[in-house]
Amino acid sequence: MFHAVVLSGHAEVLAQSPLLESLAARCDQAGAMNWLAYFLATSSFRGKTPYLVLILKSGASASPPRLDDVHAAVLLFEYRVIGIPTGVFCTDDWAGFRTVVAPEAERDAMSALAADAMLGRRAQLMLISYGGPRHRASAAVPVMRHAAMWVSATRPVAMTLLLEPTTKATLAKLGKSTRFNLGYYRRRLNRVAPCEFVGDVCGLLTQKEFEALNEASLNPVHAEEFRLQHQSACSLPGGFLLGLRTLEGKWLSLIGGWRQGTVTVLQWQLNAAGYEKLSIGTAMRSYFLEHEVERGTRKLIYYGGTPHSMGNSFEHEETTDLIVRRRSLRATVIHALVRLLALLPAQVGINSLLVQTMSSNDLHWRAVARDAAGTSALVGSALIGIGKAKSPAGSKIESA
Repeated sequence: MFHAVVLSGHAEVLAQSPLLESLAARCDQAGAMNWLAYFLATSSFRGKTPYLVLILKSGASASPPRLDDVHAAVLLFEYRVIGIPTGVFCTDDWAGFRTVVAPEAERDAMSALAADAMLGRRAQLMLISYGGPRHRASAAVPVMRHAAMWVSATRPVAMTLLLEPTTKATLAKLGKSTRFNLGYYRRRLNRVAPCEFVGDVCGLLTQKEFEALNEASLNPVHAEEFRLQHQSACSLPGGFLLGLRTLEGKWLSLIGGWRQGTVTVLQWQLNAAGYEKLSIGTAMRSYFLEHEVERGTRKLIYYGGTPHSMGNSFEHEETTDLIVRRRSLRATVIHALVRLLALLPAQVGINSLLVQTMSSNDLHWRAVARDAAGTSALVGSALIGIGKAKSPAGSKIESA
């Protein structure tokens, strides 16, 4: 039996960073809750209020929560319009990597429990995305105290490369052309501009020099965003900043991200402009892959995926989107408005995944199972057989 406690606001949620990182490691989701300070500070999350639902063991207190008492956690963000809460809550990353931290077999149930807790906090519409349990044969009917409608959709995600003990064995997992390109462009770059790989760039660049590299890169990002990336890589627990530079000292490429245990998450990569024919990005990936294998990394996660051909060798996983809508006139109106926003995706600053998912005509809503006992326990939720229909985006829509 479990009960849920809801924390809200940047300060309250950020205070739980150490606990969440430890919980993620315990649930075999290392790296899922690192860099929380960065994600709460980025401009894309301004205007949204973070909510953390802690699923506690029966009788456990949340003042303060202890790791041994926490079974799972769900992180959501509420949209605001001119500062006014909307009651619309959503995950903050398309892969659901950083949303639900729970034992794999219980993520369906823990997500539903969190949704029920948020319904108790005036939520009208929710999208909770998470790594779906493998080998799922049927969908769990959410059991809730509050009257609501639900639908569940799954979609493919590929952003994880499992590394072998040696670079040779790891490269053998990649496609023939990918292996060739990694070696070819690394050798070609060194013939034209001999360079060296630097395993720790923090402290070697001033903030001004770092920002100048961003401005001269192929795809510069907003200066404030890049400043946060630099600071996070060099100051947050587990953060790292790696680089590739010529023997004369000119920086060609930088990679930033975080590590937890044997898991490494690549969050961003910068490549200098003017070297497009040399494919610096590919050469840097060769050095980076070799570096991670040598340091003992076993799981390499490209946060957000990658268009690089090595992505063809990533693990194929499924992300589940649980959508819950309160049974109320307000929720019905909000749902209709979100569907209208799908007609103007470029003109609105709203989560495109939320708009895309909610606007699908293939969603078949059904009522959640009501908990007659009036509690929010979800262990023992009924399982039902499901049918599947394709959405326009290729998701598998689950319904009765």
